[in-house]
Amino acid sequence: MNVNNYIGNAAYCYANSAAMLLSSIGEHVEPGLIEVVSGFSLGASLASNELLYFDNVSSSPDYAVTKALNILGFTVKEQAYNPGSCMPIEELKASLRVGPVMVGPLNMGKLGYNPRHRALEGSDHYVLLQHLEGDEVLLHDPAGFPNVYLSLDQLEEAWQYEFPWSAKVYRSWSQPERVERPDRAEIDRRACAWFRSSLMEQNHNQAYAGRTGASAIGQKAEQICSGELNDNEWAHYVYFTLPVGARRAEDYRLYFEKISPALSALKHNQSLQMGACQSRLVSRNWREAGRWMNELADTEAKIEAELMRLMN
Repeated sequence: MNVNNYIGNAAYCYANSAAMLLSSIGEHVEPGLIEVVSGFSLGASLASNELLYFDNVSSSPDYAVTKALNILGFTVKEQAYNPGSCMPIEELKASLRVGPVMVGPLNMGKLGYNPRHRALEGSDHYVLLQHLEGDEVLLHDPAGFPNVYLSLDQLEEAWQYEFPWSAKVYRSWSQPERVERPDRAEIDRRACAWFRSSLMEQNHNQAYAGRTGASAIGQKAEQICSGELNDNEWAHYVYFTLPVGARRAEDYRLYFEKISPALSALKHNQSLQMGACQSRLVSRNWREAGRWMNELADTEAKIEAELMRLMN
């Protein structure tokens, strides 16, 4: 079967926002490359709410943004504040006078320009602020809303939201600067070293003992086979986790083509399995969805083993 590249929508909010931030200084980096070298979407874990995530529990999207930019040769001004702080409006004004500002995680339920915002309460998101205009901010939202306006009150509500995986609030990235021009071989070396170390940290995270990697996926496969998903968990997989996971896997397939054909093939299989599992879950074919989730567990174990060999 021929492999065709996927071109289309994906929930790549932090990668898209970071790419827009870099474009403001004339640097054009594909969001897919930012997503891949961040390493955030390698691995799998069961959260305390029993939802399965295909990402690295030892990291977070916040850390992934800065890490990816550093690997690619950029520095960036990152700021964050303790929960309970007032919105840093004066600091934001000063930053916006220099250039655009990436902010997040934001609570999507407070982003009033999105007609579905009430249904998205509690979901995290990242956007690029462009200008302050009176009591509103003009921004690009990579979820399909360019040049929209948000009141400062709504921004504060969205930006002060405390996500369990993010230690602080009012986090922002601004004033990116290229300080190195690493060639592709050096980017690959840095990224692969980061992939390996972050997977090792995930697998030794005592708080998630037995709840990461293939083990986590296998546990969820058993639950799916029995049809024990409530509507919220079902929606988590069919609308977000599996579709974005399949897209991420395809970007890794492309990235690994020259570095490791074996990893590239495994990532392609993973994307196919995620798509199959999502398709069966939509029709609530629990047995088949669970079978494909079990296939994902086997593939995850092979991916982790291959990544550990890559840097030896």
